[in-house]
Amino acid sequence: MTTNIIKDFLKIPEKFYFVQQFNQCIIFASQRAKEYIDFQDPEGKLKISNSMLTDIFLMTYINRSIQCKLTDAISCTRMTEEQVILLGADWVWAVHDSPSKNPKLQIAVQVIHVERKEEEEVEEKKVKITESMKIAREESTNKTHWEKIADFCSSIGRDCYSLFLFFGSHRDPKAICGVLSNDFHTHLANDQELDNHFLLETVEKAKTFVTPGRMLELILQKDGPPKDLKPICVKFTQ
Repeated sequence: MTTNIIKDFLKIPEKFYFVQQFNQCIIFASQRAKEYIDFQDPEGKLKISNSMLTDIFLMTYINRSIQCKLTDAISCTRMTEEQVILLGADWVWAVHDSPSKNPKLQIAVQVIHVERKEEEEVEEKKVKITESMKIAREESTNKTHWEKIADFCSSIGRDCYSLFLFFGSHRDPKAICGVLSNDFHTHLANDQELDNHFLLETVEKAKTFVTPGRMLELILQKDGPPKDLKPICVKFTQ
């Protein structure tokens, strides 16, 4: 009996392990961020800003992925402030093709906060604007934040996916969900809007959501050259 169990265990594809670990790391980070989404300090001394929520999610994911020894299979690259302005992505996940370690596919993530408070906007204005940030803004003034990430992914190819990650939704203010596709640039080319309204409407009308692990499976299991993937909705919080 023990021998059979070991044989079955060894038959499980390697892909299964890092997909499962990726799923667990994201859910763990999402639950951690969820604790702070609606945080209210009784003394009013601590305010959780939009950037802090992003940091909480991303740092929790990175720490967890290191503990799970996931970094050899999936890397996570945080964008600089200048890159965020130019490319519209907060960070990029890359799945590496073993043994070359070249990216097999990439997921560029843009974080969107549904609930914005006036004091948070004031805090953002206090951020020191460097000369390089000014240049980045001048270079990208003709594009919206959503257009930038769609164009960025399109410039890489069909194996680069845009993931719009929402902290909160109208249906559930504490939920963390996302919309993923590698075809948003086609949406824009057809003169269709790509903004929070369109993306939130996609989430609100979704009849089914996939897990982060299932999201990764769907784009890994495609046979042949990557094809257009219509928007799929992903639920990050349980």
